[in-house]
Amino acid sequence: MAGRFKAALVALLGNFLPLVSPAAVGLVVLRQGLTEGSLVLLWAILPLVILVGSENMNGAMVWASIFSVLVVMIGASALTQTRAWTSALKVMLGVSVLSGLAMKLLLATEVSAMREALNEVLRQLQQQNSALVFEPSDLFVAGLLAWVIALTAVAALLLARWWQSLLYNPGGFGVEFHALRFDRLSASLLFAALMGCYLLGQEYVTWGNLLGLPLLLSGIALVHHSVAFAGLGTRWIVVFYMGLVLLLGPLSSVLIGLGFLDSVMDFRSRLAARRSS
Repeated sequence: MAGRFKAALVALLGNFLPLVSPAAVGLVVLRQGLTEGSLVLLWAILPLVILVGSENMNGAMVWASIFSVLVVMIGASALTQTRAWTSALKVMLGVSVLSGLAMKLLLATEVSAMREALNEVLRQLQQQNSALVFEPSDLFVAGLLAWVIALTAVAALLLARWWQSLLYNPGGFGVEFHALRFDRLSASLLFAALMGCYLLGQEYVTWGNLLGLPLLLSGIALVHHSVAFAGLGTRWIVVFYMGLVLLLGPLSSVLIGLGFLDSVMDFRSRLAARRSS
């Protein structure tokens, strides 16, 4: 925010720290628009472009990092125009899906190399546990890359929005995030799609995880709202995130279900009605 040169410098050097570079691009787009954000984006992806084709780097992951910065820029633009996190998340989800499919079609060699590396790891685990018989396909890896793109982009945009709130609207981000809730139709379509992916088999699981990401975020937002509503203090949020890290699979499934149920039952309104009565 102190100037284009400093923003470009942060975007360039931010590649050495998680999320900083894409978040810097997101902040510029949120505050100054898509044109300025595009200029900063060029500096953010410059080190990544240099790494494309490097024998020491996994090409698929480098391209996933590039796509994640693009998704942040598009998501920040959508958030600026719609002023709705649900709309921005749906746009980011769609672009992430397209990115994963594009990588499968246009970067088949890199995706196959990543699949072989992942299969080698699973073969080593299978020697210790004979029950592990799943061998990922290119479709599975493409879904995994799309999930990584979406997760990185969403986390970076949240960070960018928090930075913007600190600079120009202290406390605004918390209020905005606590209100994150999908409409019934959107949540139902997302939930049906992710359940369909899980039923199709293991190679579609990563795509199901990707489709569940918006509902997962909605469930996390509901937890934040409930803790703030009850006045429990930030220590409970810390405990919650520790549990999320330690029990990622089971707890994320619960949060996805919670995000879906909230879209149907609107728990926030029910809590407000109970307090007023």
